[in-house]
Amino acid sequence: MKNTTNQTWNLESLYPGGKDSEALHKRIARLKRQMESLPLKINTVDTADIENIVHILRELQTFSAMVEELDDYVFCLYAVHVNDPVVENLMEESSKIQVDFETIKLDMDRLLAKISETEWNVLLKNKEVQGYQFYLEERKGKLEDKLPAKMEKLINRLSINGFAGWEDYYEQVMGNLRIPLEKDGQTEELSVEQAFSNAMFAENRTLRKNSARALITVCKENAETFKTVLNRISGYRLDTYNLRGWNNLLKEALDENRINEQSIRAMLTAIKDNSDAAQTYYKRKAAVMGLDKLNWYDTDAPAFSSNKTISYDEAANIIITQYHSFSEKLGKFVEKAFREGWIEAEDRKGKMQGGFCANMTYSKESRVFLTFRGTYQDVVTIAHELGHAYHNHILHDEPEFASQVSTSVAETASTFMENLVLDAAIDHAKNETDKLSLLEQKIINGLKYQVTVPAMFHFEQKLYEKRKQGLLTVEKISSLMENEFSQIYGDVLDETNPYEWITIPHLYDTEQSFYNFPYTVGYLFSNGIYALAQEQGSQFPDTYDEILRNTGRMTVEQLAETYLNKDMKEKEFWNAALQPVQDAIETYLQLTEKYVVARPYNF
Repeated sequence: MKNTTNQTWNLESLYPGGKDSEALHKRIARLKRQMESLPLKINTVDTADIENIVHILRELQTFSAMVEELDDYVFCLYAVHVNDPVVENLMEESSKIQVDFETIKLDMDRLLAKISETEWNVLLKNKEVQGYQFYLEERKGKLEDKLPAKMEKLINRLSINGFAGWEDYYEQVMGNLRIPLEKDGQTEELSVEQAFSNAMFAENRTLRKNSARALITVCKENAETFKTVLNRISGYRLDTYNLRGWNNLLKEALDENRINEQSIRAMLTAIKDNSDAAQTYYKRKAAVMGLDKLNWYDTDAPAFSSNKTISYDEAANIIITQYHSFSEKLGKFVEKAFREGWIEAEDRKGKMQGGFCANMTYSKESRVFLTFRGTYQDVVTIAHELGHAYHNHILHDEPEFASQVSTSVAETASTFMENLVLDAAIDHAKNETDKLSLLEQKIINGLKYQVTVPAMFHFEQKLYEKRKQGLLTVEKISSLMENEFSQIYGDVLDETNPYEWITIPHLYDTEQSFYNFPYTVGYLFSNGIYALAQEQGSQFPDTYDEILRNTGRMTVEQLAETYLNKDMKEKEFWNAALQPVQDAIETYLQLTEKYVVARPYNF
């Protein structure tokens, strides 16, 4: 079937001319001017002049929306022009503006600290301010945990060529690495992401094996470089924590994600208590594949594959239909996204790998990026990213400060929409092979959050504890990772990837600390919301929108208590959230019993 739905996105409607856009460069110039004027306004305002303070806060929110949009827009340009030096310079310029904005927010914090209790109460009674009261109280409450403003500003400034500079170097080195792969007598050079995708998802096991070994060889050859980068990023973060007097490694991550450590411990305990189901699945998968044990490059690969290739038009129709089945508002929203060119899906050379949703906060739009190759996983990816876009859409009607959501709830809408589309496909599968293929996809997606991500979190905690004692060697880092694999997989795996720490960009992220666990929180929290939706039926869409609307005004615990009537600090909440994947595994075990001996595997 020929595709008629446009597979390339429309960035021109945002900034005509792309990287050479006059509107884009005017926006950058405007932001630079405001970066000079805003600090003066903040630092000279009379704390008793509540009206003027409200005006400054309004201006800060507009500035914030423009800064965030610039950053996401430039990243969209990079995603389709990965080797363009002009785009790289734009990214550098955007990064500097981001850092300068963090410094301006420190000025805002200092203003909040100077306001007397009486003035503060008057400020919070302002109707406009009440829309983002949670954000202001949150920032004011964190002031005691920070260094004096001048020190925090200095840390921000030095981070450009220090902390963040190491992350930029990591991305540059990763982008330049090439993995040689021999195929049909010819050697093809792949990017790290292409080789990793082959190793994890290719249907042919020989291709997975060869890609995995080529990837490990190149990672091993470059491990000393990545060891240095990881040591410096972790060391910088630890030094900053020490200066602030933070003894708890997770303090920043917990604050950023608005979640209590007790809730995280309850979640990890529940995951550990339910780990047998994952190992049982992996053992059955090995048996179905005709293997004694899986290797690391088998865990996410499909044992069952549908021969059906899905056209982009079909993918759009599936998603639109399922979104409409949930609510007319959601259905109309996704129709608009397809119609107005919000999605970049074309399979062509020169694009970045992976998928994301960019939030054009100031323009109140989103853009979705992926490479569509006609699989149902691609359909699920579009559904997932459009879930982010819908979340953005709901928050675009809220004050900018009330739309600042953490990663722990940012995955809520995306996972919900992913479940909506995937579960419908499983229920309506036309044959058993298709059903098993989709069921396996649901299990693999779930275990990513219930097995892999928690393992990375444990690994990162141990790495930081060891880093306190000095520089870590390649061997030590790889040993820490292999120990985590042995904990989560038991005797299921015959071979692990000791260099996986090189290919996980979250470990090198300098904007967010311990970036792994929030994805598991978001995934499991979304499962709880999905269960409520199935229980309430047609009454739920309004509640769903309200949950999304308040993700920038509540902690994760408050959202769970308010809308789910659940206590996230109790293990029972997490046990229930783990159940959908447990049920999927049980169904998989029942349906695959007959394939254990009889089915040959395609090597």
